[in-house]
Amino acid sequence: MPEGDGRPTIEILTPGILTTVQDRGRPGYQSLGIAESGAMDIFSFVSANRLVGNPDNSACLEITLAGPKIRFLGLTWGSLTGAHLSAHLNQYPLNPGRTFKAEIGDLLTFGPRVYGMRAYLAVAGGFDVPVVLGSRSTYVYAGFGGYEGRPLRKGDILSAFILEESYESAFVELPAEFQIGKCDLFPIHVIVGPHEDRFTQEGLQTFFNSRYVVMSDSNRMGYRLKGPQITHRDTPIVVSEATPLGAVQVPGQGNPIILLRERGTTGGYTKIACVITVDLDVLAQIFPGEEIYFRSVDLEEAHRYDRDRWEALGRWRKAR
Repeated sequence: MPEGDGRPTIEILTPGILTTVQDRGRPGYQSLGIAESGAMDIFSFVSANRLVGNPDNSACLEITLAGPKIRFLGLTWGSLTGAHLSAHLNQYPLNPGRTFKAEIGDLLTFGPRVYGMRAYLAVAGGFDVPVVLGSRSTYVYAGFGGYEGRPLRKGDILSAFILEESYESAFVELPAEFQIGKCDLFPIHVIVGPHEDRFTQEGLQTFFNSRYVVMSDSNRMGYRLKGPQITHRDTPIVVSEATPLGAVQVPGQGNPIILLRERGTTGGYTKIACVITVDLDVLAQIFPGEEIYFRSVDLEEAHRYDRDRWEALGRWRKAR
């Protein structure tokens, strides 16, 4: 067994499907063709950090669908949030939304998915990987950031930052209102535009009155949807322009594509709407084959939904 250096340290025994180091991302470089990447579910990511007393942007592990097998090489306080992926610390179930204490040699494993898609593992101090363009996030499709610019592999060893003071906590559980749950049909709220005038009235009605299935080829770049065809007035092509996070593109075949954390930063397809910030986190937890439908909100509502959840989480943290 490799020896640690006195810091909370983990060894990856098996990597899972896609396990990466993520923080809140690297905004500000889209003009250079660099998407922000970062955690797909920001709220679960921040909640994991707050459970162990970390700054909100401390680097965590994002665990997708089938989790890794992890051995702890040092005494570690950690937390797990987001998807329920049947985690166990040694033989004991470890449900999402709570802290845990791991001793040297303890094993964290994952089993069958119960609900959700992505879990977040935080350790006290945050994972120590290099900062690249202001972020520790792995940009999977560009091959930089995180741990050597790639998903974790068998044999990788990650350490946390050394805390200025020794960390010892009571066990904490996140209230149910801040956790995801099991669901088969998800409302996704959007702000219409910027190209709504490029669609027929029937196309707009189809968009808002239909259910769409998340396809199996969806990923961190974007979610492909399948459902009733959305019709354009003319061509689906526009002059190539910046693609905001959450933009809903509609190519010529009429099925939407939602652009996410590692999207191409410019594109030339019509955009019928943009998903609001709160529901980007909802999307991150939707399993292929599950269904969504779209609902229109205005900018003021979108801001209120986002503000309300962070204020509620802040009140809970202060009350602990």
